[in-house]
Amino acid sequence: MKKTCPLALLSVCCLTATAQISSLDELSTEKAYTIYNPYYTTYAVHNAQKSNSLVWAAGMTASDKNIADDSYKTALDASDPSSSWMIVEYNNEWYVYNLGAKKFMAVGHTPNQSATASAKLQDEPLAVEFTSNGNGGFYLRTHAGDKHYLCAAPQLAYPISIWTNSDNGSTWQIEENAQVQADYETCINKLKEAFPETVALNIDTRHGYTWSTKNGGALPNRIAKGRDFTFYTRARNGWNCTEGLTIKHGTGEYVVDINDGAYATEITIPGDKVDGDITIAGEWVFDANNKNAMVLSFDEEFNGEGEPSSEWWKRTERQGATWNRWCSNSPLVVFEEGGALHCRAIPNPDRASDNVPMITGGVKTQGKFDFQWGRVEARIKTIPHTGTFPAFWMMPTDNSKGWPNNGEIDIWETIDNGDVAYGTVHTNWTYNLNKGGNGGNMGGIDYSLWHVYAVEWNDTSITWYVDGQKMWTYEKSTDQNALDNGQWPFDAPFYIILNQSVGNGSWARPADESFTYETLFDWVRVYQKPEHTAIDDVIADEADSSASSASECYYELSGRRLTSAPSNGVYIHNGEIVLK
Repeated sequence: MKKTCPLALLSVCCLTATAQISSLDELSTEKAYTIYNPYYTTYAVHNAQKSNSLVWAAGMTASDKNIADDSYKTALDASDPSSSWMIVEYNNEWYVYNLGAKKFMAVGHTPNQSATASAKLQDEPLAVEFTSNGNGGFYLRTHAGDKHYLCAAPQLAYPISIWTNSDNGSTWQIEENAQVQADYETCINKLKEAFPETVALNIDTRHGYTWSTKNGGALPNRIAKGRDFTFYTRARNGWNCTEGLTIKHGTGEYVVDINDGAYATEITIPGDKVDGDITIAGEWVFDANNKNAMVLSFDEEFNGEGEPSSEWWKRTERQGATWNRWCSNSPLVVFEEGGALHCRAIPNPDRASDNVPMITGGVKTQGKFDFQWGRVEARIKTIPHTGTFPAFWMMPTDNSKGWPNNGEIDIWETIDNGDVAYGTVHTNWTYNLNKGGNGGNMGGIDYSLWHVYAVEWNDTSITWYVDGQKMWTYEKSTDQNALDNGQWPFDAPFYIILNQSVGNGSWARPADESFTYETLFDWVRVYQKPEHTAIDDVIADEADSSASSASECYYELSGRRLTSAPSNGVYIHNGEIVLK
């Protein structure tokens, strides 16, 4: 006997005979699809009468749950574009597009939020991750989340929600729908508009700052091709970009004049110049006539290859603290490459001779360079991961009283998968006696970007900055009792440490011993007031300063002795700063 379908269920019955997709490789840009939940026999659809912004349900049944709204039961009209979806790969991500709503499915809400939330439709594409359940079905979730699964929820006010993959309603099947015409062109154009072709943005500026806003902020690694791009520059007090910034682009380059005043300079690269990779290059130079200007006392650009300069750096030694318990001299964990210092923590490749699970890398200027008061800053990029614990920090040259009595200044740290930058001090007062606040932090840090972390340190305070924005300030107490108990041990020289370490569970989580951790340091710079550098005066050099005898001494501002006077730039001669 021939089996027939009741008219109301015709579209549903016919759909069950269509091909079910078992692999994303089977998807076609010329076909439309339904997204079907077999547990509640329901389809994810757009229902404009109920909501223009939520993913709705059609044909829902539920034997073990109450259905909150009878409209969930409405039979699917397979000929309606609102019942059908395109599933498109773009830039190695998957997007789910409703043909009726002409919007994208948003399978997600706040990252790591555990509460149930509605599945939404929005104009902005949101990448969706598909994971096979092994039985021809898929779990769908926002790519960046860990609990953002698409889930049928008949008892809720929003029938298609976000929950966990342990719920019975979280498995979905993808089925072809031949009754609706695919519209790949509209879908892909929306994706191109949201995610235009991009070009690399490279920053090669020295002693001045390039920010995303007037008040600071990191610049992206890539920008939209063919679109205007605006950024801001800011000079250090007493440093001038006399030659302007050179903007190198796909087909040429041009120079932008800089007005180094009290405020940031706004610069826009017109879209017709964003025709290839962009490099913003320029150098701010010291103004010897500005008595308020800080001089450069240390400058490390990490432009070499292999081991960093032994003149200024030595390796961090293995000791018993969390951060240095696995330190190694291996070239695999510390090296210069591509204009940056790479510090790593890697699975130990040779446990036969060194029985620790990982080896980690760091460098320090101990015994080679230290300073008291000034501004120290570094440009850094890192990879968040469970157990990561990188740092840019300083320790006292004289640590005879033992840690933390002589002090510690942590300029930047981050841990695990977080987006937070931490700045901290440790003293007898803050640590042993647990008196007063010893740290601040700033959230919302995108660690895939380069950021500039800095402290400005004088005889009464230490202030932390991230990309030009103030994080917090630690001040010297006016209470003699606090000072007598070690509240301010910061009137002495400190040296610099850069390292990539891993946690043990005490703050950062235990290390993932199979992962390669890495932090990149683009440069490190120290600026000081002239009176704090033991330099007597600043003069302009108009004569030929070539060394004529071995008795004449020339030094870089970092203190490195030179065999002769440089042909240009700033250097020290006979205790004076010389500008050529």
